[in-house]
Amino acid sequence: MATPIVEKRLCRVTLSISVAAALTLTALSARAQTGQTAQIPLQFDFLNPGARSLALGSAFIAVADDATAAFTNPAGLMFLIRPEVSAEFRYRRLETPFLSAGRISGVVTNIGQDTLDGARYAPSLDSALRPYFLSGVFPRRRWAVSAYRHELVRQENDFAANGTFQEVNFAGFVINNSRQRGLIGSRKITIDNYGGAVAYRFNEALSAGIGVSIYRFNITSDFATYGHEDIIFGPIDLDDRSSTTTQRGTATNTGVNTGILWTIQPRIRVGAVFRQGTSFDFTQVDAVLGLPTTTEIGRFQTPHVIGGGVRVEATEQLTFAVDYDRVAYSRLNQDYITFQVPPSAVSRVGIPDGNEVHGGIEYVVTNLAHTPAIRAGAWYDPDHAVHYATDGTGSPEDVLLSAIFPGGESVVHYSAGVGLPISSQFEFNAGADFTKQRRYVSFSIVARFGK
Repeated sequence: MATPIVEKRLCRVTLSISVAAALTLTALSARAQTGQTAQIPLQFDFLNPGARSLALGSAFIAVADDATAAFTNPAGLMFLIRPEVSAEFRYRRLETPFLSAGRISGVVTNIGQDTLDGARYAPSLDSALRPYFLSGVFPRRRWAVSAYRHELVRQENDFAANGTFQEVNFAGFVINNSRQRGLIGSRKITIDNYGGAVAYRFNEALSAGIGVSIYRFNITSDFATYGHEDIIFGPIDLDDRSSTTTQRGTATNTGVNTGILWTIQPRIRVGAVFRQGTSFDFTQVDAVLGLPTTTEIGRFQTPHVIGGGVRVEATEQLTFAVDYDRVAYSRLNQDYITFQVPPSAVSRVGIPDGNEVHGGIEYVVTNLAHTPAIRAGAWYDPDHAVHYATDGTGSPEDVLLSAIFPGGESVVHYSAGVGLPISSQFEFNAGADFTKQRRYVSFSIVARFGK
């Protein structure tokens, strides 16, 4: 039986090995950016502008009969018969889960903060009410032009991760008490879209449109890793910073969007659109204590979108719309997500492209003054979060990346809204789209001029 002195020495040796393993993993993970810039997986929703579109479950490709058509389907500008100006305010509330704490391998010790078996995720909340879309349209008999401003992306995340515990193999020893460094960071990404579109009517059944967008991109991100009080088991020690990462970028690029609308018969209309994604470079600077500072160039790419839709006017009062969109979310993976994970894991990290299905219904109450409209919709939102495919080795890196990038889940959005024509010159619309983690509420006003 070991004496108390021998037991104390064994404890010190075990603790020293645990500390050495933790420090080694910290340096490696800091250099590879594991658990830093990519720790909050990005998931964007590229929703169409407009309160009416939002209320219809974003099924608007074949509807496209208001000023937001300039972005959603520019061919729809031909349905406007008078000049008009439209403004939209949109509230968004997004919850983005990130790996925050817990034990992802090994045995819980119940010492200090090592009390949670399994990974724990905390939400990064982003909410704001902002002007979302502003446009002006000038239509003529066979053509129409439009200019607009649109917020394509505006996302902010602030977060603090305590650092997960895990079991590692270090110098031939199996160490139960290794811990990732604590992480505190913030990230802000904005893409503002300034665009113009023109539409042309070939005949009473067919119209087409094309738009050009100037996208203004900005990214400001700051990340830092910290040690812990009580060496391993305590809370984050803000006096023990071991690495920092910054991302900065301001860039401008262009893209095009095109669309067609074909009225098959007076009550049935179909449409198709293509929206080109674009890309922006940014600079990432990594500073790890005791290692040379490195500077690299990354790239943020928005997805291409191709879609089709149909609008059916069942009666004078009741209309249905259905859209299908193929969204190339995987463009976010190349040179952005893969840029921020260890080179050995690049081939196993990805974002799947999305196949979205949207549906909406609109009922116009014709027996009331000003004919208000009631709208509802739903759409299928496939999982497009970052996934990591395990290599099956169960290595510390494999276990950690599996916890950081567990993927998301496919969800169904539900939406509803109303339209209230105040007069022949003014119209008010409201719409809402919501899931468990993401909510949008939109308000728009339309002013028409002339007779």
